[in-house]
Amino acid sequence: MSDKKLAEAAEKVAAEEAEKAAVPKPEKPKRTIHWDDELMTTRQLMEFLSLSRTKIWELVNKEQLPAFKIGGDYRYRRTEVIVWLEKYRVKRG
Repeated sequence: MSDKKLAEAAEKVAAEEAEKAAVPKPEKPKRTIHWDDELMTTRQLMEFLSLSRTKIWELVNKEQLPAFKIGGDYRYRRTEVIVWLEKYRVKRG
């Protein structure tokens, strides 16, 4: 390939790269995490429900309390815990 053709090819590649760099990449939408969408640790859930660690684990093992097991640790989504609590609401009247 001649020097002229090499220079033209290099210019073409450089122009394409410059064009790609000039086009802004669309930003990923930021996910808003609401206070009720957070994951809680067992300790945080103990405080939230005023229950012992043993009682929480019993409820999880009976598949009543929704939980995630990540490694050896449990995590609980606050919204799911609130929905679970609503099943046990005492009806008045």
